[in-house]
Amino acid sequence: MTGLAQKGGHGVASPRRAPNVPAVTRVIQAAGGLVFRRSAKGKLKVLLAHRPRYDDWGLPKGKADKGESPEETAIREVLEETGYRCRVVAPIGTTRYRVSNGVKEVTWFAMRPLPDSPGFRKNKEVDEIRWLSRKQALALCDYENDRQLIAESGLKKLAQTGTLFLVRHATAGDRAKWDGIDAIRPLTKKGKRQSAALTDYLSGKDIEKIYTSPYTRCVQSVEPLGLAIGAKVVEHDALAEGPDIDGAYALVDEMVGHNAVLCSHGDVIPAVINRMMWAGLTLESRFYCSKGSIWEIDLEGGRFTTARYVPPPKV
Repeated sequence: MTGLAQKGGHGVASPRRAPNVPAVTRVIQAAGGLVFRRSAKGKLKVLLAHRPRYDDWGLPKGKADKGESPEETAIREVLEETGYRCRVVAPIGTTRYRVSNGVKEVTWFAMRPLPDSPGFRKNKEVDEIRWLSRKQALALCDYENDRQLIAESGLKKLAQTGTLFLVRHATAGDRAKWDGIDAIRPLTKKGKRQSAALTDYLSGKDIEKIYTSPYTRCVQSVEPLGLAIGAKVVEHDALAEGPDIDGAYALVDEMVGHNAVLCSHGDVIPAVINRMMWAGLTLESRFYCSKGSIWEIDLEGGRFTTARYVPPPKV
């Protein structure tokens, strides 16, 4: 995808040069984000930013720092300009346009906000942001390149792309030796070490949502993760022992498009994965479900694709 910007990026006349001497055009690397989310009513919203310097509305972007990858640049620039820490869903193209000192090449990514985002504050680059429907964004945006990205990036499919992390609770000791109600049986010292290790592992996975069985051992397995990433830990009865497979699978459907953690038990997780396999999921290894383990399940455009087993941490 290429083109000329309408504001702040006008074409420039070619300088005179000696015959047969090719012109050298400086290419300025930049990256940006088509940041989107769903409203409380499930409608897709796109983020536009206003730059007071140019009095324009467009997608957030900026020049690369030395040594940065395009993805790193996009994540940093979106955070600096909008206050949203985001996960990259997918690359969505490159645009090129002339600026006064060369050609700017912008690599674009579809992105979703993460729960630990600090939030927008007016800054020297951007003084206002708006969450808009695609129709509203197309009407307000000042740049044809940006409008083309908003219109053609397949946001509905991208909004159904993510990774589910099915976590079996950490070690909680011997059920037969527990005198109290089983639902409140807590983690052992080993289980707490496993929970800390799971937190370290999952903190780097751009998690957006955390759901758990209301059983104490499950809640304790993911509470540290919630604190680490600033996400609410939501208890859900469908993840409790039983299992309520229809309810658990319905919750999985609600998580489609998010990077979400679902913490449950050794009877629920196999049943849910079996249902996913009927829907087309492929396992990359034999099936295991040890305490403290994770199944990472990829979804692309709402379709279950592959699942990877992550064994319990060695603690």
